[in-house]
Amino acid sequence: MSASSPKSGVTKAPGLPRPTNNASPPPASNGFNARTLWPDLIETPENRWVFECKEIIEKIGTDEPIALEMKRNMEKCLMYFYTLKKKLNLFDHTYTASCILFYRYWFVYGIPTTITECIHISQGILVTACKTMENNRPIEAYVKATCEFLMQNIPSLKSRTNIDKLKWEFRDKLVTNEKKILCSFGFDLNIGNPKELIEEIFSGYYRFNRDHNLPDTFKKAFPKILQESRNFMVQAVTQPVSLLCDGYTFIALSLIYCGLEYKKLVDKEFKYPKNFFRDRFPIEVTSDNFANIFTDYKLLEENFFTLKSNKGAKLQIDSGMVDSVIDEGNSEESGALKLSDPFNYELIRSGEVKEEFLYHIETRVNDLLEKAKQESTKRKANEPITASDGKKQKI
Repeated sequence: MSASSPKSGVTKAPGLPRPTNNASPPPASNGFNARTLWPDLIETPENRWVFECKEIIEKIGTDEPIALEMKRNMEKCLMYFYTLKKKLNLFDHTYTASCILFYRYWFVYGIPTTITECIHISQGILVTACKTMENNRPIEAYVKATCEFLMQNIPSLKSRTNIDKLKWEFRDKLVTNEKKILCSFGFDLNIGNPKELIEEIFSGYYRFNRDHNLPDTFKKAFPKILQESRNFMVQAVTQPVSLLCDGYTFIALSLIYCGLEYKKLVDKEFKYPKNFFRDRFPIEVTSDNFANIFTDYKLLEENFFTLKSNKGAKLQIDSGMVDSVIDEGNSEESGALKLSDPFNYELIRSGEVKEEFLYHIETRVNDLLEKAKQESTKRKANEPITASDGKKQKI
């Protein structure tokens, strides 16, 4: 029935504008229409995720039986992340992101007392990390792998639970907990994943432009140190180190530790080039600050989990030991270096390119071209001269 039908007793008010599906923004000058109902750029919130060592340890509590049970459940959740990383062939980035998000959730909200409920939360965290870091997997893959993990770690569950019913339970819980995880974090998924950041800091772009003039001895040693640094981060993230420092500090911590190990085991004269960290990291690297972080890291290991990956006495690193592998200038030099950096990727990406950088690119391209010509000439000189084959006789 029409809204203006006399039988309904309702008449259409004249002069009212008709509703539309799309709200038209008010006209702006210069032919540009600003979007009023949906912003062009949405800034995601950022919370404080770095805490003092004392605050992290106090979260364990003073009740010994409850603390032991909680740490046992936390260790199972970390084992769950590692197991599903292997079964679903996930990236190391996803594994580290899962551990980071798990510790953040634990620090703010705590974890349930039963292992099944803990795995429910961990499953939601894993899916959130997977969607953030890489391509998502089908929901059946998560549910199947999670149920198999529970069956292996809780033998009593196999005898008293229908596996099909358990799968549907975990499927429903995953849908609910995924929303719960996002809301609990306030949609703050700025993880600052050190495993992802280290690949960006030492990407091919920077190896070609910024790091081409490093000493040859350091160029030979650094790939090994970088690989050990990646392994260090994957191992260290099982302890709540991600609550102790942000992603860039985590990377610098791993590089200093691996540099000290290289100095002790391989080259006693090893040292990072001058201003190595200052030219690459948006943080200040000082010997006193990082000696304190190593001390706090050792305290976290002693108060949380006893794992094969624990460093133990190797974390007894003082400021003098840190000074032996780094060579950073003062803060005045830092400001001058950052202002004069012609290879700043953020400035280049925004369209601001300095003449010094253009000259550098031209020089590098000419060097590569000359190198390619020399290699081609050398290869032709080494090739044996073979007589041309005659025409084959027809049979």
